Amino acid sequence: MPSNGPLRAAAPAGPAGRPGPWTTEVVVRDWLVLRFGSLGDLCLLGWSLSALAETADAGDRRLTLVTKAAFAPLASHFHGVDEVVSLDGRGLAPLAALAGRLRGRQWHQVVDAHHVLRSHALLVLVGRRADARLTKDTAARLRLLAGGEAGAALTRTMVARFDDILLPQPAGPGPDTRGIDDRRPPLQSLAVGSSAAAGTRAPLALAPGARWATKRWPEHHWLALIEGLAAAGEKDLRIFLGPDERSWYPGSRLAAAAVAAGAVVIEGRDLVEVARELARCRALATNDSGLLHVAEATGTPVLAFFGPTVRAFGYFPRLPASRVLETAIDCRPCSRNGKRPCHRGDLACLVAIEPATATRVLLSIGSTP
Repeated sequence: MPSNGPLRAAAPAGPAGRPGPWTTEVVVRDWLVLRFGSLGDLCLLGWSLSALAETADAGDRRLTLVTKAAFAPLASHFHGVDEVVSLDGRGLAPLAALAGRLRGRQWHQVVDAHHVLRSHALLVLVGRRADARLTKDTAARLRLLAGGEAGAALTRTMVARFDDILLPQPAGPGPDTRGIDDRRPPLQSLAVGSSAAAGTRAPLALAPGARWATKRWPEHHWLALIEGLAAAGEKDLRIFLGPDERSWYPGSRLAAAAVAAGAVVIEGRDLVEVARELARCRALATNDSGLLHVAEATGTPVLAFFGPTVRAFGYFPRLPASRVLETAIDCRPCSRNGKRPCHRGDLACLVAIEPATATRVLLSIGSTP
Protein backbone atom coordinates (compact mmCIF):
# COMPACT_ATOMS: atom_id res chain seq x y z
CA MET A 1 0.00 0.00 0.00
CA PRO A 2 1.54 3.36 -0.97
CA SER A 3 2.26 5.85 1.78
CA ASN A 4 0.21 8.97 2.26
CA GLY A 5 1.69 12.28 1.18
CA PRO A 6 4.13 14.22 3.38
CA LEU A 7 3.10 17.09 5.60
CA ARG A 8 3.89 20.43 4.03
CA ALA A 9 4.67 23.44 6.19
CA ALA A 10 5.14 26.93 4.81
CA ALA A 11 8.21 28.87 5.87
CA PRO A 12 7.77 32.42 7.30
CA ALA A 13 6.30 34.88 4.83
CA GLY A 14 7.52 38.37 4.06
CA PRO A 15 6.48 41.66 5.71
CA ALA A 16 2.78 42.09 6.52
CA GLY A 17 2.20 38.46 5.68
CA ARG A 18 3.08 38.96 2.01
CA PRO A 19 5.17 36.22 0.41
CA GLY A 20 8.81 37.21 0.47
CA PRO A 21 11.54 36.23 -1.97
CA TRP A 22 12.93 33.83 0.63
CA THR A 23 9.65 31.98 1.18
CA THR A 24 9.96 28.21 0.67
CA GLU A 25 7.84 25.20 1.34
CA VAL A 26 9.32 22.76 3.85
CA VAL A 27 8.31 19.13 3.48
CA VAL A 28 8.15 17.38 6.85
CA ARG A 29 8.30 13.62 6.45
CA ASP A 30 6.77 11.55 9.25
CA TRP A 31 8.60 8.30 10.04
CA LEU A 32 7.12 5.48 12.10
CA VAL A 33 9.51 3.00 13.73
CA LEU A 34 8.26 -0.07 15.63
CA ARG A 35 10.27 -1.80 18.37
CA PHE A 36 8.45 -3.10 21.43
CA GLY A 37 11.42 -4.58 23.32
CA SER A 38 13.55 -5.86 24.84
CA LEU A 39 15.34 -3.13 26.80
CA GLY A 40 18.75 -4.05 25.39
CA ASP A 41 17.52 -4.28 21.80
CA LEU A 42 15.74 -0.96 22.14
CA CYS A 43 18.94 0.74 23.33
CA LEU A 44 20.85 -0.78 20.40
CA LEU A 45 18.19 0.57 18.05
CA GLY A 46 18.85 3.94 19.68
CA TRP A 47 22.35 4.01 18.16
CA SER A 48 20.88 3.75 14.67
CA LEU A 49 18.25 6.38 15.43
CA SER A 50 21.03 8.64 16.69
CA ALA A 51 22.92 8.20 13.42
CA LEU A 52 19.73 8.85 11.44
CA ALA A 53 19.32 12.13 13.32
CA GLU A 54 22.68 13.30 11.97
CA THR A 55 21.90 12.70 8.28
CA ALA A 56 21.58 15.62 5.90
CA ASP A 57 17.79 15.48 5.71
CA ALA A 58 17.21 15.13 9.46
CA GLY A 59 15.63 18.57 9.71
CA ASP A 60 12.82 17.51 7.38
CA ARG A 61 12.00 14.36 9.34
CA ARG A 62 9.72 13.80 12.32
CA LEU A 63 10.27 10.39 13.91
CA THR A 64 7.70 8.53 15.99
CA LEU A 65 8.84 5.44 17.90
CA VAL A 66 6.38 2.79 19.08
CA THR A 67 7.46 0.68 22.06
CA LYS A 68 6.17 -0.90 25.27
CA ALA A 69 4.79 1.43 27.91
CA ALA A 70 7.51 0.35 30.37
CA PHE A 71 10.23 1.59 28.02
CA ALA A 72 8.51 4.69 26.64
CA PRO A 73 9.87 7.25 29.18
CA LEU A 74 13.46 6.15 28.52
CA ALA A 75 12.98 5.98 24.73
CA SER A 76 11.68 9.55 24.74
CA HIS A 77 15.24 10.64 25.56
CA PHE A 78 16.78 8.94 22.50
CA HIS A 79 18.61 11.36 20.25
CA GLY A 80 16.54 11.83 17.09
CA VAL A 81 13.19 10.65 18.48
CA ASP A 82 10.48 13.31 18.32
CA GLU A 83 7.55 11.31 19.70
CA VAL A 84 7.06 8.03 21.56
CA VAL A 85 3.76 6.17 21.34
CA SER A 86 3.39 3.31 23.81
CA LEU A 87 1.65 -0.04 23.66
CA ASP A 88 -0.26 -0.34 26.92
CA GLY A 89 -0.84 -3.98 27.77
CA ARG A 90 -1.09 -7.32 26.01
CA GLY A 91 -3.70 -8.79 23.73
CA LEU A 92 -5.69 -7.55 20.78
CA ALA A 93 -7.58 -4.72 22.50
CA PRO A 94 -4.49 -2.62 23.39
CA LEU A 95 -3.06 -3.32 19.93
CA ALA A 96 -6.28 -2.14 18.27
CA ALA A 97 -6.31 0.98 20.44
CA LEU A 98 -2.73 1.72 19.42
CA ALA A 99 -3.59 1.20 15.75
CA GLY A 100 -6.41 3.70 16.14
CA ARG A 101 -3.92 6.31 17.34
CA LEU A 102 -1.64 5.70 14.37
CA ARG A 103 -4.22 5.22 11.63
CA GLY A 104 -4.81 8.24 9.47
CA ARG A 105 -1.38 9.74 10.08
CA GLN A 106 0.58 10.51 6.92
CA TRP A 107 3.53 8.15 7.27
CA HIS A 108 6.26 8.79 4.73
CA GLN A 109 8.30 5.81 5.95
CA VAL A 110 7.29 2.86 8.13
CA VAL A 111 10.07 0.72 9.60
CA ASP A 112 9.36 -2.56 11.40
CA ALA A 113 12.45 -2.86 13.59
CA HIS A 114 11.06 -5.87 15.45
CA HIS A 115 9.62 -8.25 12.83
CA VAL A 116 7.35 -10.24 15.16
CA LEU A 117 3.70 -11.22 14.99
CA ARG A 118 2.71 -8.22 17.10
CA SER A 119 4.36 -5.69 14.80
CA HIS A 120 2.87 -7.37 11.73
CA ALA A 121 -0.60 -7.35 13.31
CA LEU A 122 -0.29 -3.69 14.27
CA LEU A 123 0.50 -2.65 10.71
CA VAL A 124 -2.40 -4.72 9.38
CA LEU A 125 -4.70 -2.85 11.78
CA VAL A 126 -3.17 0.47 10.77
CA GLY A 127 -3.63 -0.42 7.10
CA ARG A 128 -0.02 0.30 6.13
CA ARG A 129 2.76 -1.96 4.93
CA ALA A 130 6.30 -1.66 6.23
CA ASP A 131 8.77 0.02 3.90
CA ALA A 132 11.64 -1.76 5.66
CA ARG A 133 11.75 -4.68 8.04
CA LEU A 134 14.46 -6.09 10.32
CA THR A 135 16.32 -9.16 9.07
CA LYS A 136 16.92 -11.63 11.89
CA ASP A 137 18.90 -14.48 10.29
CA THR A 138 17.27 -16.94 12.68
CA ALA A 139 18.35 -19.95 10.61
CA ALA A 140 22.02 -18.94 10.87
CA ARG A 141 21.74 -18.63 14.66
CA LEU A 142 20.08 -22.02 14.95
CA ARG A 143 22.89 -23.59 12.88
CA LEU A 144 25.45 -22.05 15.23
CA LEU A 145 23.58 -23.37 18.27
CA ALA A 146 23.52 -26.81 16.67
CA GLY A 147 27.31 -26.81 16.39
CA GLY A 148 27.71 -25.31 12.94
CA GLU A 149 29.98 -22.49 11.88
CA ALA A 150 29.08 -18.84 12.25
CA GLY A 151 28.35 -17.82 8.67
CA ALA A 152 28.77 -14.40 7.10
CA ALA A 153 25.31 -13.38 8.28
CA LEU A 154 26.48 -13.58 11.91
CA THR A 155 29.48 -11.31 11.49
CA ARG A 156 27.27 -8.23 11.77
CA THR A 157 26.05 -6.57 14.95
CA MET A 158 22.46 -5.78 15.83
CA VAL A 159 23.25 -2.10 15.33
CA ALA A 160 24.41 -2.87 11.78
CA ARG A 161 21.12 -4.68 11.15
CA PHE A 162 19.17 -1.68 12.41
CA ASP A 163 21.35 0.57 10.24
CA ASP A 164 20.31 -1.46 7.20
CA ILE A 165 16.65 -0.53 7.61
CA LEU A 166 17.10 3.05 8.78
CA LEU A 167 20.16 4.64 7.21
CA PRO A 168 20.80 5.48 3.55
CA GLN A 169 22.54 2.71 1.67
CA PRO A 170 26.23 3.44 0.95
CA ALA A 171 26.89 4.67 -2.57
CA GLY A 172 29.20 2.76 -4.89
CA PRO A 173 30.90 -0.62 -4.56
CA GLY A 174 33.18 0.35 -1.68
CA PRO A 175 32.98 -0.99 1.89
CA ASP A 176 30.00 -0.19 4.06
CA THR A 177 31.34 2.21 6.69
CA ARG A 178 28.04 3.26 8.22
CA GLY A 179 28.80 1.44 11.48
CA ILE A 180 32.41 2.65 11.68
CA ASP A 181 31.96 6.07 13.18
CA ASP A 182 31.83 8.11 16.35
CA ARG A 183 28.09 8.44 16.52
CA ARG A 184 26.53 10.12 19.52
CA PRO A 185 25.34 7.77 22.30
CA PRO A 186 21.53 7.82 22.10
CA LEU A 187 21.04 8.67 25.79
CA GLN A 188 23.90 11.13 26.03
CA SER A 189 21.48 13.89 27.05
CA LEU A 190 20.95 12.07 30.36
CA ALA A 191 24.67 12.42 31.10
CA VAL A 192 24.51 16.21 31.20
CA GLY A 193 25.65 17.41 34.61
CA SER A 194 26.77 13.92 35.64
CA SER A 195 30.50 14.68 35.91
CA ALA A 196 32.12 14.13 39.29
CA ALA A 197 32.86 17.16 41.42
CA ALA A 198 36.37 18.60 41.30
CA GLY A 199 38.80 16.54 43.35
CA THR A 200 36.57 13.46 43.39
CA ARG A 201 36.29 10.35 41.25
CA ALA A 202 33.07 9.08 39.75
CA PRO A 203 31.89 5.76 41.20
CA LEU A 204 32.30 2.31 39.73
CA ALA A 205 29.12 0.33 39.16
CA LEU A 206 28.21 -3.35 39.42
CA ALA A 207 25.12 -5.01 37.92
CA PRO A 208 25.14 -8.62 39.19
CA GLY A 209 21.76 -9.59 37.79
CA ALA A 210 20.35 -10.95 34.56
CA ARG A 211 16.97 -12.26 33.59
CA TRP A 212 18.23 -15.84 33.36
CA ALA A 213 20.42 -17.49 36.00
CA THR A 214 22.69 -19.03 33.36
CA LYS A 215 23.84 -15.55 32.31
CA ARG A 216 24.92 -14.50 35.82
CA TRP A 217 28.55 -14.45 36.82
CA PRO A 218 28.64 -16.47 40.08
CA GLU A 219 27.83 -14.67 43.32
CA HIS A 220 31.11 -15.61 45.00
CA HIS A 221 32.97 -13.99 42.10
CA TRP A 222 31.08 -10.75 42.68
CA LEU A 223 32.09 -10.94 46.35
CA ALA A 224 35.73 -11.29 45.34
CA LEU A 225 35.39 -8.41 42.88
CA ILE A 226 34.09 -6.12 45.63
CA GLU A 227 37.00 -7.18 47.85
CA GLY A 228 39.48 -6.55 45.04
CA LEU A 229 38.08 -3.09 44.38
CA ALA A 230 38.22 -2.25 48.08
CA ALA A 231 41.84 -3.39 48.23
CA ALA A 232 42.58 -1.07 45.29
CA GLY A 233 41.14 1.87 47.23
CA GLU A 234 37.78 2.07 45.48
CA LYS A 235 35.40 3.35 48.15
CA ASP A 236 32.52 4.60 46.00
CA LEU A 237 30.55 1.72 44.50
CA ARG A 238 27.05 1.51 43.05
CA ILE A 239 25.15 -1.76 42.80
CA PHE A 240 22.28 -1.79 40.31
CA LEU A 241 19.44 -4.23 40.87
CA GLY A 242 16.42 -4.96 38.70
CA PRO A 243 13.13 -6.76 39.37
CA ASP A 244 14.70 -10.18 38.68
CA GLU A 245 17.10 -9.77 41.61
CA ARG A 246 14.30 -9.65 44.18
CA SER A 247 14.23 -13.45 44.23
CA TRP A 248 17.82 -13.93 45.34
CA TYR A 249 19.61 -10.70 46.38
CA PRO A 250 17.90 -9.85 49.72
CA GLY A 251 19.67 -11.71 52.51
CA SER A 252 22.42 -12.96 50.19
CA ARG A 253 26.14 -12.88 50.89
CA LEU A 254 26.46 -10.32 48.13
CA ALA A 255 23.99 -8.03 49.90
CA ALA A 256 26.03 -8.32 53.10
CA ALA A 257 29.25 -7.58 51.21
CA ALA A 258 27.67 -4.51 49.64
CA VAL A 259 26.72 -3.18 53.07
CA ALA A 260 30.22 -3.86 54.41
CA ALA A 261 31.76 -2.02 51.46
CA GLY A 262 29.45 0.96 51.90
CA ALA A 263 28.07 0.49 48.40
CA VAL A 264 25.00 2.45 47.34
CA VAL A 265 22.29 0.11 46.06
CA ILE A 266 20.20 1.44 43.17
CA GLU A 267 16.85 -0.35 43.00
CA GLY A 268 13.20 0.46 42.57
CA ARG A 269 13.98 3.45 40.34
CA ASP A 270 12.38 4.19 37.00
CA LEU A 271 14.51 3.55 33.92
CA VAL A 272 15.26 7.21 33.28
CA GLU A 273 16.69 7.63 36.77
CA VAL A 274 18.63 4.36 36.43
CA ALA A 275 20.15 5.66 33.19
CA ARG A 276 21.09 8.94 34.87
CA GLU A 277 22.78 7.04 37.70
CA LEU A 278 24.70 4.88 35.20
CA ALA A 279 25.81 8.02 33.37
CA ARG A 280 27.43 9.23 36.61
CA CYS A 281 29.65 6.13 36.82
CA ARG A 282 33.15 5.63 35.40
CA ALA A 283 32.41 2.09 34.28
CA LEU A 284 29.96 -0.76 34.87
CA ALA A 285 30.72 -4.44 35.47
CA THR A 286 27.75 -6.39 34.19
CA ASN A 287 26.41 -9.64 32.87
CA ASP A 288 24.92 -9.85 29.38
CA SER A 289 21.83 -7.88 30.36
CA GLY A 290 19.73 -4.87 29.46
CA LEU A 291 21.73 -2.63 31.80
CA LEU A 292 24.83 -3.28 29.69
CA HIS A 293 23.17 -1.51 26.77
CA VAL A 294 21.56 1.21 28.89
CA ALA A 295 24.97 2.11 30.31
CA GLU A 296 26.62 2.27 26.91
CA ALA A 297 23.72 4.32 25.54
CA THR A 298 24.59 7.00 28.12
CA GLY A 299 28.28 6.82 27.18
CA THR A 300 29.43 4.77 30.19
CA PRO A 301 31.79 1.92 29.20
CA VAL A 302 31.28 -1.60 30.52
CA LEU A 303 33.10 -4.76 31.49
CA ALA A 304 30.74 -7.51 30.36
CA PHE A 305 30.76 -11.18 31.35
CA PHE A 306 29.51 -13.39 28.51
CA GLY A 307 28.70 -17.05 29.12
CA PRO A 308 26.07 -18.94 27.10
CA THR A 309 25.81 -16.17 24.48
CA VAL A 310 28.52 -15.08 22.04
CA ARG A 311 29.66 -12.20 19.83
CA ALA A 312 28.05 -13.74 16.73
CA PHE A 313 24.59 -13.03 18.15
CA GLY A 314 25.31 -9.32 17.71
CA TYR A 315 24.96 -7.98 21.26
CA PHE A 316 28.56 -7.35 22.33
CA PRO A 317 29.41 -3.91 23.76
CA ARG A 318 30.23 -1.25 21.16
CA LEU A 319 32.03 1.57 23.00
CA PRO A 320 35.80 1.56 22.31
CA ALA A 321 36.61 1.54 26.05
CA SER A 322 34.30 -1.39 26.85
CA ARG A 323 35.69 -4.88 27.37
CA VAL A 324 34.33 -8.45 27.40
CA LEU A 325 35.54 -11.40 29.45
CA GLU A 326 34.54 -14.85 28.20
CA THR A 327 35.82 -18.41 28.20
CA ALA A 328 36.69 -20.40 25.09
CA ILE A 329 34.76 -23.61 25.68
CA ASP A 330 33.35 -25.95 23.06
CA CYS A 331 29.76 -25.91 24.38
CA ARG A 332 29.34 -22.19 23.70
CA PRO A 333 26.92 -20.93 22.55
CA CYS A 334 24.35 -23.13 24.22
CA SER A 335 21.40 -20.75 24.17
CA ARG A 336 20.18 -17.85 22.08
CA ASN A 337 19.29 -15.74 25.12
CA GLY A 338 20.48 -17.70 28.18
CA LYS A 339 17.08 -19.17 28.95
CA ARG A 340 18.19 -22.79 28.74
CA PRO A 341 19.79 -24.29 31.87
CA CYS A 342 23.46 -25.24 31.66
CA HIS A 343 23.55 -28.78 30.28
CA ARG A 344 26.89 -29.40 32.03
CA GLY A 345 25.45 -28.31 35.35
CA ASP A 346 28.56 -26.34 36.35
CA LEU A 347 28.28 -23.05 34.41
CA ALA A 348 31.94 -23.48 33.48
CA CYS A 349 31.90 -20.68 30.91
CA LEU A 350 31.27 -18.07 33.63
CA VAL A 351 32.92 -19.77 36.60
CA ALA A 352 36.24 -19.75 34.71
CA ILE A 353 36.27 -15.94 34.50
CA GLU A 354 38.56 -15.06 37.42
CA PRO A 355 37.65 -12.19 39.78
CA ALA A 356 41.28 -11.02 39.82
CA THR A 357 41.15 -10.57 36.05
CA ALA A 358 37.81 -8.80 36.29
CA THR A 359 39.15 -6.44 38.97
CA ARG A 360 42.19 -5.53 36.89
CA VAL A 361 40.18 -4.94 33.70
CA LEU A 362 37.45 -2.94 35.44
CA LEU A 363 40.03 -0.69 37.10
CA SER A 364 41.74 -0.15 33.74
CA ILE A 365 38.44 0.87 32.13
CA GLY A 366 37.65 3.13 35.07
CA SER A 367 41.01 4.88 34.77
CA THR A 368 40.51 5.76 31.10
CA PRO A 369 40.14 9.56 30.72
